[in-house]
Amino acid sequence: MTILEGAGGGEQCARTPRPRSFGASSNPVGNPSGTASGTSSGIPSAVVRRLDRIFSQIQDVLDADPQRGIADAHVPRHVPDADLITAIGRIERTKNALDGLQSRLEVELRARRVRSDQDHGVERSRAGSGVGHEIGLAKHASPVSAGNQLALRRVIVDSLPRTFTHLSEGRISSWAAEEVARSVLVLDDEDRARVDAELADLLPDLTPRAAGRSARAIADRLDPQAAVERVRRNTAQRSVTQRPAGEGMMRLSALLPTVDGVAAYAALTRAAASARAAGDERGKGAVMADTLVERVTGVPAGGTPPIEIQLLMTDTTLLGGGEDTALLDGHPVPGRVARHLALGCRSDLRDCTDGSCTDAEPESSLRWIRRLYTDGTTGDLQNLDTTRRAFAGSVRTFIHTRDQACRGPWCDAPIRHVDHVKRYSEGGTTSIDNGIGVCERLNHVLELPGWEQQLTTKRGAGGEMLLRTPTGHLYRSVPRPGPGC
Repeated sequence: MTILEGAGGGEQCARTPRPRSFGASSNPVGNPSGTASGTSSGIPSAVVRRLDRIFSQIQDVLDADPQRGIADAHVPRHVPDADLITAIGRIERTKNALDGLQSRLEVELRARRVRSDQDHGVERSRAGSGVGHEIGLAKHASPVSAGNQLALRRVIVDSLPRTFTHLSEGRISSWAAEEVARSVLVLDDEDRARVDAELADLLPDLTPRAAGRSARAIADRLDPQAAVERVRRNTAQRSVTQRPAGEGMMRLSALLPTVDGVAAYAALTRAAASARAAGDERGKGAVMADTLVERVTGVPAGGTPPIEIQLLMTDTTLLGGGEDTALLDGHPVPGRVARHLALGCRSDLRDCTDGSCTDAEPESSLRWIRRLYTDGTTGDLQNLDTTRRAFAGSVRTFIHTRDQACRGPWCDAPIRHVDHVKRYSEGGTTSIDNGIGVCERLNHVLELPGWEQQLTTKRGAGGEMLLRTPTGHLYRSVPRPGPGC
């Protein structure tokens, strides 16, 4: 397989070939939940049948319509309030117990997948590395969160028997059990067992955070060096993340070592105090935020950094005064605001009235407009005009902009690779019709035995992605909506 790292002379990285065409399977394309029903043989196992009976019994208890499910259930008025509270508590305990069962099944699946991968010649360090992705698909969760949770659940099932018993019997939540597991990650099995034994009687009466603090305190006493190792481990996980906050805003977060975080916050606080003392009318938080942006980008507050930001909108919004929602690096932006930014006015909108720039002189920051043509009905990206100076890698940039994030089901991770759906060595073209944006994790998972992907022409530009796992379950991923949709 060849991974496209850039078009127009960009570097290409050769990879080990992997299967891409779907073979015959007894599994259907999928049920309403997005997965194939039953097992890989198409015959539900005893475990699956029992879980189906449990769900059916819950529907019976609530007198739910079998066609509509629990969401349409009726709670009789004659049921006393005390019984409602008792039922709520028992449902929570049942959820906890099911989390315990789910934990055991996940750990068992990983053990089987490690053996299977090694039997297929996968190197030891990579064997089982696709299990988190497989579990995430089954849970409709992001692969990263599913993989991180699996690591904690392995500790709970394999090293903390008393904690696992509490969880399996519904006395504590999965959150509490995972907080304990997170606190003993750096300990050996013997010390983990000691923490588990010492905390066992207290655990049902502690909040999840208190359970984690208590476990850390015991761990530090048993092995002081473990505390140092935990700090090193946490420090290695420092990161910066982003997520939408709505109404033209986004939240930028940094996970930092305590001393660095305290120092950074103190510096921003001092900057805000100085500005306020000099008569600045902005609020303290606004000054701190503006100072952070200025110090990171080198551009004064309200300016636009001289870096490329993908602002995606329809031509109607840009040129015809349309109000279609645009996308700024995947974040929804009102049409008027997007037009305002594209025309080169202040990014803080202080010069914006009714979507027009009132400043006589737009910002001097360098700004490129890349024309991305969209279908007038669906909003899907259809073509790319590369009329732009200082530009390279048009195909890759187009796919990045079209897909917005990893195309794996339930994955919002940034695109790290543009992958050939049909292998380059098999005649697949380096084109927008044969390219798909994936995260680094999915790119590596697709190299493992039993994983297959296919791109159909359904669901507009970018196609519908079909992903088959080693168990034969099939998952769909549809293109993200374009601007104006």
